Amino acid sequence: MDYQRRIAALRAGMAQRGLAAYLVPADASMEYLSGVKRVYRNYTHMRQNCLELAGLVITPEQVLYFIPRLTGMGTLPFLEGTAVTKAVSIPDPDLTGETWLRELKALGLSGKHIGVNRDIRAQAVLMLQNVLEAKVTDESDLVDSLRAIKDEEEIALMRKNAEIADQVYHEIMPMIRPGERVRSIEREIERLFETHGCSCPSFPGECIVLGPNSGPIFGMNYDKIEKGYTVAFDFGGMYQGYCSDFGRTVFVGEPDRELVRYHELVMKAQLDAMEALKSGECTGQMLNDIAHGVMDQAGIGAHFIHRLGHCIGKDVHERPFLAPGEHTVLKPGMTFTVEPSIVVVRRCCIRVEDVVLRTETGYECLNRITKDIVVVEA
Repeated sequence: MDYQRRIAALRAGMAQRGLAAYLVPADASMEYLSGVKRVYRNYTHMRQNCLELAGLVITPEQVLYFIPRLTGMGTLPFLEGTAVTKAVSIPDPDLTGETWLRELKALGLSGKHIGVNRDIRAQAVLMLQNVLEAKVTDESDLVDSLRAIKDEEEIALMRKNAEIADQVYHEIMPMIRPGERVRSIEREIERLFETHGCSCPSFPGECIVLGPNSGPIFGMNYDKIEKGYTVAFDFGGMYQGYCSDFGRTVFVGEPDRELVRYHELVMKAQLDAMEALKSGECTGQMLNDIAHGVMDQAGIGAHFIHRLGHCIGKDVHERPFLAPGEHTVLKPGMTFTVEPSIVVVRRCCIRVEDVVLRTETGYECLNRITKDIVVVEA
């Protein structure tokens, strides 16, 4: 990955906006810009001294990397080849960020205009404003626009990860049988991603089982596979720092005519949106409107309850979105999900989700597994 090129592009944007520095937390954007591995992901907070201040401070001359001492034991030895020019290990007794402040003052950032990424912690912003008396503005779009366009190396990783997701779907199918517990299936999906080289799930994957005895609202799934239920998959893995996000639907027993119609509508909504990419300039809102229009015309628009999709890469959900209000033009090199669905509580969840690459002439669907109706014997 050409991290120096990415830093240079960010600095060009900083110069246009008069930014003396740009702060990035220790997350996917840090990994994208510098090559330094993001701080470990957890679904609960794991507090350390000054972990809220971990990340990059990028100036026109330097890329400083701040990390608490203990966490840094897993990253500091591996900075060769990254864009970092100076690493600062925050010592254990520093609970208030004095090390961080001292370094920023030495850079001459007091009273300056500093841009931040949206995920920077409130503690950092308050210290910039109250201690350094800096002007702080959200400049997330500078990094969003860089991350949105994937280079050939990134596209190769996204394509490989889509192949892995397809394979996981193929290998999990023998478990889709009456009586199987949903949580057992979800755990096996995670294990399969690991066997294919993924470091972890890209998000907590789901096996969404809806039917007569599922809950009265979406999200209250039935806990096992039974005849007459639909099984909708939503899962993905993290492969060499890049995410996949995948969806298909399986019917337990032959679907009735209404369910077949729903399946056809979901596939039509996805295809119509993707085919629009061949017609020229498109925005996320335009594709979202096309897919939702299919459902509205069929009289079931209320059952398509979410946006059409989102860009994907280092994070599973990235800007721009395929959603109302998203007027960003979808450009070649962008990768995004196209994932229409129909949800009818205590009846069905029918969905499809593919990662799509925007190309010069239209699109490439990176997932290749069948979209035909799949029925398992009840």
